Formats: sequence, C-alpha cells, structure tokens
Amino acid sequence: MVKYREILRLRAMGVSQQNTAHSCGCAASTVQEVEKRARAVGLEWPLPQEMDDAAIRARLYPKAQSRSAKFPIDHEKVDAELMRRGMTLALCWNEYCEEAVASGGEPYQYSAFCQRHRKWAEANAFTMRVGCKCGEKTEVDWAGDPMEYFDPDTGLAAKAWVSVACLPWSQYTFADAFPDMGEESWIAAHVHAFSFFGGSTPILVPDNCKTGVTRNTVDELIVNERYRRMAGHYGCAVVPARPRRPRDKGSVEAAVGLVERQAMAPLRDRTFLSLAELSAALAAKVGVINARPFQKREGSRESEYLGQEKGSLIPLPAHPYRIVVHKSVTIQFNYHVAFEGMFYSVPFTCLRKKADIAATATALAIAVDGERVATHPRLHGAKGQYSTNPEHMPDAHRDYAEWNGDRFRRWAVEKGAPVAAAVDAMLRSRTVEQQAYRTCRALLDLGRRHGDDVLEEACSKALGYSRNPSYKTVKTIAAKLASDKPGEPDGHAYLRGSEYYDGAGTDGGGEEADGNDEEE
Repeated sequence: MVKYREILRLRAMGVSQQNTAHSCGCAASTVQEVEKRARAVGLEWPLPQEMDDAAIRARLYPKAQSRSAKFPIDHEKVDAELMRRGMTLALCWNEYCEEAVASGGEPYQYSAFCQRHRKWAEANAFTMRVGCKCGEKTEVDWAGDPMEYFDPDTGLAAKAWVSVACLPWSQYTFADAFPDMGEESWIAAHVHAFSFFGGSTPILVPDNCKTGVTRNTVDELIVNERYRRMAGHYGCAVVPARPRRPRDKGSVEAAVGLVERQAMAPLRDRTFLSLAELSAALAAKVGVINARPFQKREGSRESEYLGQEKGSLIPLPAHPYRIVVHKSVTIQFNYHVAFEGMFYSVPFTCLRKKADIAATATALAIAVDGERVATHPRLHGAKGQYSTNPEHMPDAHRDYAEWNGDRFRRWAVEKGAPVAAAVDAMLRSRTVEQQAYRTCRALLDLGRRHGDDVLEEACSKALGYSRNPSYKTVKTIAAKLASDKPGEPDGHAYLRGSEYYDGAGTDGGGEEADGNDEEE
C-alpha cells in the first residue's frame, strides 16, 4: 500500500515531491496525486494518530467527481518569489495549489507547473533561481585518506577516519575523527553533527556506503535499518545520492575537499596522543573555514548559518540518539559475561545460561530469558577489565562451591610450591576473587599441556621476576622450557573430562577464551 501518512508528513515538512517519492518508494506522480486529493478533501498534517494509511485512502478516493478547469499560473509572481533567498519552485507550486483550491479551481501538477514556468521564463528572458531550501538538507560523507594518532591503550600509531557534514544552503561544515568507518562510527558521526548544528533537517543525503544504504537502484531503495532508526529519531528522511552521481551531494563533496586541504593537511605533522585531541584540532581548523568570508558573495558560512539557517532547523530531540549493540553470550563459570574484551557480572544463579547483552557507549544491560538481571557502566580502555557487583556473588560460595579459591589452591599445591605461590598471588591480585578463576584454571592447564615439572619450573622463574606473575608470563616461560626439552612434542590439544578437576565441570579455554559468544 502507498505510504499516504508518510507522504503527507514529509510534504508538510517542506520535503520536495521528488525526494518524498524517493524516501517512500513510490513515483513522484503518486506523491502529486496524494497531495492534490488531500487538499481537495481538507486533509492537513498533523493528522489524528488513529488515522492510518487505510483510513487516509478511504478519504482520498471517494466517488469520482467532475474535473474543474486548470487554475492559471501567475508567472511574474512566481519569478519574483524565486528571486528571494531560499525559495524553490516546489514551494511556489505549494502556494499556487493553495490559491487554486481556495478559488475553486484545479491546479496543475508539479511537473506541468515547472514545465510551463520554464517555457515562460525562456520566452521572457528571465533567469530562474532554483536551489535548495534553507534548512532543508544535511549532506554527509567520509574524507578520503585517514589521519594518525597514538592509541593511549597500546601506545601504537592508529588510523583515524574523518567524517564531514555540511548544510548546503549556508555551506556550514562540521568534521570529526573516528577509529574506523563502521556502523557505530557512522551513526555517531551524525549524532555529533546534529549536536554541532543545533538541529537537524528534513532530508539527509548520504553516500551509498553499506553502513547507510543497503540497496539504491532506480526501482528500489533499502536503507540500513539502524541508520533509518537514527534518522527517524531526528525527524529526517534518508534520500541518498544516486550511484555515481557526486553532484547529488555536491556541497559535502566540496566541503570534504576544503577539510582535506585546509584542516587535515596542515595537521599532518602534528602528534596526537588521543582521538579526542585530534577531533579538537580538526574542530578548530574547521571553525576557521566557517568563519572565513566568501570570495564571491557577502558573509561567511558561519554568518549565513547563524543569521538564517540555524532558525530553520528541526529542533533536537530531548535526548541524543543512542547506539545500542546487541550480543548473545553464554554466562561463564565465574558468573561473568564477556563483551568486547571486558567482563561483567550477573547473579551466580544464572550460570551456564544464555544471556542477551544490550550495550550503549556508556552502559550495558544483561538479560536472561527476557528479564534484565544486571546493569553495569560500560568499561573502556585496556582489555581484561572486570565490573563485578558484590550482590551477584554466592553466599560464602555454598551454592556453587564447585569453583573457589581454596580448591584452586589445593590443586596448585599438588603441582608444587612455586605453582601454589603463583596461584595464590593471582587470587589475591583481584578485588573480587572470582575474577581470577579463569586465569587460575588456564595456568593449571599448562601442567596438562607441558607437564607438571615444566609448570613448576616456569612458575619458579616467573616468581623470580615478580611477586605477582601474570598468566601470560608463566605461559611464555613454560612454552620456552617445553620447546627446549628434546624429544618431547609440544602443542598437542587435550580434551579434559570432569575427573581432571575432581569432578568440577569445565568448558574449555584459557585466559583469552570468551565463552561461546555469538554476534547477533
């Protein structure tokens, strides 16, 4: 069915018929027909919430009525209006239709209106000004080459990709840096841009990147679902540029060139110690671009934006759009779930169950069987951090005594004093003892892999380096000792039964294992 309600909403916001048709997946003639019939029966936006597409169709298509004569076009008036800043033929046609209906006449459809006025303008040697409306569009794109910054977590150089957003009417520009061009970064780029502009626009014009547009052909437009939800949050209709038609987003193409030449190039030799520092430097350079006077007309990007376009933008919603990432995981034996290298606790009664994680940039929620069981602040920075709620711990481990520090210590003593000392140090190094269970189990497994004598010697050497040796240190030493032993093969895989740990169940993996996680 035709999206009658969406057509009327977009047209009421000032979106052109062509862009409305593109967004709603129908022909421009359909938009014209719907709008004409809506005016004829007195349907105006906003409509009652209960009026759906079927109800609107019933109002728009009653019994056929006799057609009236076409209402004449006042070409001189239209030409004078087009000379005013921000006016378009679409807006002139809307006003013409309103006048025609009020006078009892039938207006020309949009295509006929434009065709007749162009012929009149050519015959009378007038120049028509046809451009985008003030506050109508936001164009977005990525700059071509990445910049560099030093990742504070690794100390290594990392690439930063620069997003650029532009308001075509004023040419007001915004740029920001991201660690990649993935879906989360793409959506965050829009959220930051709308925040910078202080509002959004009815039309959002991206490139045809996969993070924004799934399919864009003459016959079909499929917008990425997450991207569509973000656009809807800000009241935007996604109208991507046609494939291989860069002029469809010519303003942001020009803005990208300016940012590359006048912001990114001057910063190429600077050292940035974080992504935030790089973004701040870009913002300062782009601020200079916005404040610089135009070469061929009065004012600047900033003055045009502040003077007129800012007031034409759609107000921002009460809260910025939040990106939510979903993941399905299995709760581990230490009643924590793994998400992007970090670990978050759940009630110990949920062990071994499947859990659904929903994470934003600042918070993380965990649900089991459709019921939320835990929430945590989102951890960032070095991998391997734990967020543990003490209320999630079992009472004195009575309800789940299968895994506890005393049992790990007993197993370690059987393998030698250095092993016992290393396990004890690992258990004491954590704020909550359960956080070390994965590490202890992985360390004891080294004895199975290389032999208890190798594990004992490796722990002894590691304790000589540090009173709190890490699992990776012991693992590296054990692998070296095993490889130096002639005639003893290394690297075999073992399947451990429950009898290995006194009947305690295992579910595989060393310190790096994250459980049976599945991305949704």
